[in-house]
Amino acid sequence: MNIDAYLGRIGYEGPCRATFDALRAIAHAHATTIPFENLSVLASGAPNLEIGAVEDKLVRRNRGGYCYEQNHLLLAALRAIGFDVTPLSARVRYRLPRETDSPRSHMVLCVMSEGRRWLADAGFGRLSLTAPVDIDARATQRTPHEDVRVEPLGDAMLLSYFIEGEWHDGYAFDFVRQLPVDYAQQNWYTATRPGGLFSSNLVVAMPAPGGRHTLFNRTLTWRPLGGSEERKAVGTIDELRDALAAIFGLRPDDAELERAWEVGGRGQDANAMFV
Repeated sequence: MNIDAYLGRIGYEGPCRATFDALRAIAHAHATTIPFENLSVLASGAPNLEIGAVEDKLVRRNRGGYCYEQNHLLLAALRAIGFDVTPLSARVRYRLPRETDSPRSHMVLCVMSEGRRWLADAGFGRLSLTAPVDIDARATQRTPHEDVRVEPLGDAMLLSYFIEGEWHDGYAFDFVRQLPVDYAQQNWYTATRPGGLFSSNLVVAMPAPGGRHTLFNRTLTWRPLGGSEERKAVGTIDELRDALAAIFGLRPDDAELERAWEVGGRGQDANAMFV
């Protein structure tokens, strides 16, 4: 990949070396620069995960993507810099009883740095990590946004978030290295499953200093850290276009915009979803 173009896209100007300081800075810069979004998923189905296609979309065309796109780009960039990275998959656990099974539908990364294993994830919607998380630490860990913790869950590890005074399960992951064919299957399922979150709803999110912006169908939400959320209805397709550009830096083509507006009008209520 063109590592210089990627670093320019996320605004990283530090040393291009495989140090923990670089990992921390890149993880934060990526998450706060490249928005999470599923506009092309709604319009065209499962995205192409070949690195050339992902780089063209997220770097050269200044678009965002969902977890498989975001973390494939981050994976390629970290490896180009010299990090030892293992691609993994996770089972989303939010609002599910612990005894309920969920499929592998999320991509995450395990990055070795300074002799420790770090979880990196630029693609978990409104809760994308803005810092690497120490996988082997059991104490609460601070990030620029939510506090998090990692704890064993059976034969896996569970990442949880502290939100509005309570701990919420995020996702469970193990250390089975995923192959491109694994992600091809998971990507297709996640993007096309009838009634699924990303096939049936418009989802756009990006952390910012002091909080997080989300757009779920036709509801815009700003969640300041430690404050009350602010919601605003998107009333017209022109308002949708303006919000995508002004808040998230996205300028989809007309077909994507029209599809997003149509899906957003019949998708789920934002109050029912963790977005």
